[in-house]
Amino acid sequence: MSQRHSDSSDKADTLASRAAALTLLSGAVREGKAVDKRFQKIAGKLEPRDRAFVRHLVATTLRRLGQIDAVLKTFTTRTPPAPVEDILRLGTAQILFLETAPHAAVDTSVGMVKRVRQPRLTGLVNAVLRKVSATGNDIIADQNWPRLNTPGWLWDGWTKAYSETTALRMGEAHLAEAPLDLTVKESAAAEKLATDLGAELLPTGSLRHTASGMIQDLPGFAEGAWWVQDPAAALPARILLQAVGSPTDMRIADLCSAPGGKTLQLAAAGCQVTSIDSSEKRLIRVQENLDRMSLKAEVIHADVMRWTPPQPFNAVLLDAPCSATGTLRRHPDLGYLKKRRDVVAYPETQKALLKRAAEFLAPGGVMVYAVCSLEPEEGQGVVDAVFKEAGLSRVPIDPAPLGIDPNWIDEAGALRTLPYYWHQRGGLDGFYAAALKKT
Repeated sequence: MSQRHSDSSDKADTLASRAAALTLLSGAVREGKAVDKRFQKIAGKLEPRDRAFVRHLVATTLRRLGQIDAVLKTFTTRTPPAPVEDILRLGTAQILFLETAPHAAVDTSVGMVKRVRQPRLTGLVNAVLRKVSATGNDIIADQNWPRLNTPGWLWDGWTKAYSETTALRMGEAHLAEAPLDLTVKESAAAEKLATDLGAELLPTGSLRHTASGMIQDLPGFAEGAWWVQDPAAALPARILLQAVGSPTDMRIADLCSAPGGKTLQLAAAGCQVTSIDSSEKRLIRVQENLDRMSLKAEVIHADVMRWTPPQPFNAVLLDAPCSATGTLRRHPDLGYLKKRRDVVAYPETQKALLKRAAEFLAPGGVMVYAVCSLEPEEGQGVVDAVFKEAGLSRVPIDPAPLGIDPNWIDEAGALRTLPYYWHQRGGLDGFYAAALKKT
């Protein structure tokens, strides 16, 4: 192969990865299309190294979009056409936050402008990105970056619900890429697995793994020793198990169960689990995980609002559909996929689900209501509004057996995690969970 042909091939591969990044970024900020749902289709034909680069580039651009747009505004008098603006955003992210060689970021960005058929704007892109390279770092040094990078509808809601200081800390936490967290099937094996994986054993019993590599290649995956689950996401099932006392053979329903991490926790504890979700496709993943872990649960494809159990359950775990703003560390596109009106729409569905779930309980049975949302109206707002009407009473959560800080429990005895908790360890997802008992 000639040197000229090799260079041409390398350039084509480089532009292909940038084109994939452009499609994913534009889809998220302009069309409301989730990056994760499109990633495999858009980037699947690339080499593994290029796929990792595309994912990192898009995530970084989304996490830093407020800063990036503020920098670009300094060097442009008018907003360019959408694809060119997004090419500038990706180029700026590479120069300022990914430490890509400036000449490479400029050259590939100019190439992308030609690729989207805007050749008259190649000079603009070239000039703007060279200015970004020259003085961009000085500009971002003076920015209020947690505020700039938090979409306005989220910022307004968080400052109202918490405080500006808390909102700033949450915005700061969302800039860090989330580590890989694992829930261990057998708690007695946690210390050995931590050693084998080179992972940190967290106070809650989860493992935190920070090394790179394919998940399937990690020790214990093939043997079904663990599954991927944020430590905060693992707490609702642990709270439920704490509330039922002796879990062995307890009949427990996991409602809205996919992707199945909580079903696995309950099954591993010895419960008789009925795992219910309205998405047949997502339930396939639940069953696959059960099979890999050599665990059993009854998996049912059904709408909870229309399904009736043959007999009442001892306990119910309801991880209700929500805005998922507590997972922004892992899904930085969420702030651009949703708006405040979406959050406003969730509570009515959540209230109906909570009341329906209460009907599944035997007298004296316990329920945990949980959402991976930072929005109070989806958490305590829902519980406050309907728990008495549903024939439920609150059960205060004891933080000690869970290995969590007492400050994570609110005045009503419910769990509230924020993304900057454990910031020195890498943070965790935002979750709300309340334990309730049928009276």
